[in-house]
Amino acid sequence: MNQLTDDLRRALRSLLARPTFFVTAVLTLTLGIGAVAAIFTVYDAVLLKPLPFAHADRLVRLTRTQPPVKLGTLSMPAFTDWRDGSGTAFDAIGAYYAETRNLVGVGDAQHVTTTMVSPGFWDVFSQPLALGRSFGNEEENRTERAVVLSDVLWRERFGASADVIGRSIDLSGESFRVVGVAQPGFRYPSDAHVWIPTFIPTHAARDKRGMHFLRVVARLRDGVSMAQASTVMKGITDDEARNFADEEAGISVGITPMQELVGSDLRQPLHMLLMAAALVLLIACANLANLMLARGQSRAHELALRSALGAGQARLIRQVLAEALLIALSGAAAGLLVAKPAIAGLLALAPDLLPAYNAPDIDLRVIAATTAIALGTLLLFGLLPAWRAASIDPIQSLQGASRSQTGSRRQVRARAALVSAEVALATTLLAGATLLIDSLRRVSEVDSGIGSSHVLTAQFSISTPVVQPNEKMDAWAARAMGQLAPHLDAIQAHLRELTGVESVALSDRLPASGDWGWNGNFEVIGQPHDDKAAVEYRFVNPDYFRTFGIPIKAGRAFDALDGTQSLYPTALLVNQAFADRYMAGGDPLSREIKTFGGPAPLRVIGVAGDVRQAGLDQPANLEVYFPIIKAVKGDLTVAIKVQGNAMSYAEPLRRAMREAVPDAPVYSLRTMDEVTGETLRLRRFNMILMSAFASVAVALAAIGLYGVIAYSVGQRRREIGLRQAIGASARDVQRLMLGAGLRMIVPGLIAGILGALALGRMIAAQLYGVGATDPVVLGGVTVLLALVALAACAVPTLHAARVPPMEALRDE
Repeated sequence: MNQLTDDLRRALRSLLARPTFFVTAVLTLTLGIGAVAAIFTVYDAVLLKPLPFAHADRLVRLTRTQPPVKLGTLSMPAFTDWRDGSGTAFDAIGAYYAETRNLVGVGDAQHVTTTMVSPGFWDVFSQPLALGRSFGNEEENRTERAVVLSDVLWRERFGASADVIGRSIDLSGESFRVVGVAQPGFRYPSDAHVWIPTFIPTHAARDKRGMHFLRVVARLRDGVSMAQASTVMKGITDDEARNFADEEAGISVGITPMQELVGSDLRQPLHMLLMAAALVLLIACANLANLMLARGQSRAHELALRSALGAGQARLIRQVLAEALLIALSGAAAGLLVAKPAIAGLLALAPDLLPAYNAPDIDLRVIAATTAIALGTLLLFGLLPAWRAASIDPIQSLQGASRSQTGSRRQVRARAALVSAEVALATTLLAGATLLIDSLRRVSEVDSGIGSSHVLTAQFSISTPVVQPNEKMDAWAARAMGQLAPHLDAIQAHLRELTGVESVALSDRLPASGDWGWNGNFEVIGQPHDDKAAVEYRFVNPDYFRTFGIPIKAGRAFDALDGTQSLYPTALLVNQAFADRYMAGGDPLSREIKTFGGPAPLRVIGVAGDVRQAGLDQPANLEVYFPIIKAVKGDLTVAIKVQGNAMSYAEPLRRAMREAVPDAPVYSLRTMDEVTGETLRLRRFNMILMSAFASVAVALAAIGLYGVIAYSVGQRRREIGLRQAIGASARDVQRLMLGAGLRMIVPGLIAGILGALALGRMIAAQLYGVGATDPVVLGGVTVLLALVALAACAVPTLHAARVPPMEALRDE
C-alpha cells in the first residue's frame, strides 16, 4: 500500500508538471465516459433495472394470439377459463382494463385514468398497499363500489390524509368508497390514478367470448419455468378451441416477462445509442493511447536515466500505469459530473418517451459500471504505452540514439493505426447520424393530409352515464348521446363567439396524432365480404374538415341534421384510401356500408382526403367518419382555427370551455404543429443524440490526426532540414507530410465505410425514404471526413514547410 501511495504521489507530481497533457487527457476521457455514463443510465433504468414490484422477476403478461391477431386482449369468459385452470402454473392471475373518468368534488374537476381490475390483480403484485386494503371477491360478488387511490393522487388531491379511508369520492357521477391507498411508486398500468373492480360497468355484451377487452397479468409459481407455464396454458386453450370453435378457433397464449415489455419500443434505439456512445469512448481511448505513446517517447531520456540508476522494468511500468490510473479516475469522476446534466438534457428531449417506473439517475449501478469502464480504459490505453516506455534501452537513449530505434518506428506505426481507427469510427458514426438526419428531413416533408397552421387543440372529458348491470347497450347509448349532445352544442357556441376564431372542430381524437380509437368490421353492400378486414371509426362535427383543411374529394361533409334521425348513424364519410380499395371503378356516393352495429346499411355521403393518422411515416389507414353526436364516450378533443398566434388563444379557450361545461377538465393544450411533431419525437431523439456523438467523434478524430502529424513533424525536423538543404522545395515537404497523413486517412475512410454499411443495416428499421447504403450519404460523409482530416493535417504540414533548414539541423 505504501508503494502504491508513493507511485500515485510521484505520478501526480509528474502530471502536474505537464498540465497541458494532463488536462487534455482528462477532457478526452471525460467526453467518452460522460457519453457512455449518460446513455447507460437511461438504458439501465429502462431495460435493465428490475421493475419496482415484489417478485418482479416472476411477473408476466399473458396475451391472446389468434391469427391474424397477435398480443390481443381477452374476453371475460376466456379469462375465467384461464384463471380457473392455471393454478399449477401461477401463484396469482389477474385482469384489467382502463378507461377515463372525472374526479369531481375535490377541488377542480380532474381527468383521471381509472383501471378496472379483477381481485387477483392485487395478489399478482403482492398486495402493494400503503393504507387500508384492496378489494377482493367479496366486493366483486356484491358489486360494491370500492376504489384504491394511487399514492400520487392521494398526496395531490387529498393532502396525504389517512382519514381518506372510508371516504366517498365522485367518479363521473358515481360514488365510490375509498378502501385503500397504493404504495409510493406503484403504478400499474403506469398511468393509473385509481383502481376499481372489473364488474363496473357490466352488461351482457361484456360476457360474450367475442368481446375482447381484458389485459392479463400473472405471477409464476416459484420453480415453474416459462415453458412449463406455456404447457399448462396450451391445455386450457386447446379445450377452448374444441368447446367454442366459433370464437376460439386457433387460439393460443403468449407469455412474456413484464420486464421485457416495459420500454420495448425503446429497446432498439437505446441499443443503437449505447453502441454509438461506446464508439465515442473507443475514439477517446485511441486519442489517449496516442497521448500516452507520445508522452512515453518524450520521457525516454527520463525513464532511461531511472533505469540506469537501478529502477527495474516492473517499477517503470508501475510508474507509467500510476499516471494512467490517475487520468482514468479523474476522467471517470469528471464523466459522471458531465453525465448528470446530460441525463437531464435527454429527459428534456423526450419527457413522455421513457417509461415512468424507474427514473434515470446516477446510482451505485451506474457508478460501478462507469468505474469498470474506466478500469477497462486504463488497460486499453495505459498498459501498452507503459510497456513500451519501460522497454527503452537506457544506453541507446542516454546516447541520444533512441530516435533510430525500431521501437520508435513501431510506436509511430502504432499511433498511425490508432488514428486510422479513429477516422474509421468517426466515419461510421457520422454516416449513421447523416442517415437519421436525412430520414427525419424526408419524413418531415411528407404531407400529413391536414393543414396544421394557426390551429390550437385541447382535450376535455365530459362525464357520461355508466352502464348499469343488465342494461341493454342501446338504452345506455341513447342516455350517453342525450347527455353529451347539449354540452357539445354549448362548446361550439361559446368557442365560435371568440374573436378571431374561424372554425371549431370536435372529434373523438385529433388527426395525425398517432392516437388510436374504435374500429370495427364492415361490409360494402354489393362487394365480397372480408370478415377479417377492419376500418377505423372517427367521430367528428361538421366543421372538422374545414378546421383541419382536410379536402372533401367527393360529395359533402356532415351538416347539422346528420345523425339526428335515429339512434344509429344513417350516413357516413369514407376516406380516399377506403374508396380506392373497395369502391374503385364506381361512384362512392352510390354505395352503402354496413358497420357500427346498426340494423341498416349507411349511405356514403362524401369522400374525405387521406390523413396519415398514425404518423408521417405511416400510410393512411381505412377510415369512416360518423357525426360527433353519435359518440358515446366523453373523452373528446377540440380544435380552433384562429387568426394569428394559436397559443395566444389558450386562456380564452379555457375560459370558454369552463363557461360551456364547468365540470369538464380541459388539458393538454397544444398547437396542431406540436401534435403532429410528437409522432416524430423518437426519430428526433435518435437523430439529435447520434448527431451529437458523431460531432464529438469527428472532433476527437481530427484532434488525434493533428496530434500525430504535429508530433511527426517534430520528430522529423532533422530529416526535413536535410531535404531542404539538398534542394527540396516547400511543396515537396508539404507533399511528404500530407502523404503521411493520407496513409492514415485512406485506410480509416475505407474501414469507416464498411462500418457505415453495417450500421446502416442495423438502423434500417428507423430509416424513412433513404436506403441503409445510400451512396449519396456515404459519398458525402466520406468527402466531409476527408476534408476535416486534411484540414487537421494542414496546419502542422504548413508549419513543417516553413522551418528554416539551418534551424532544423541546429536543433540536433
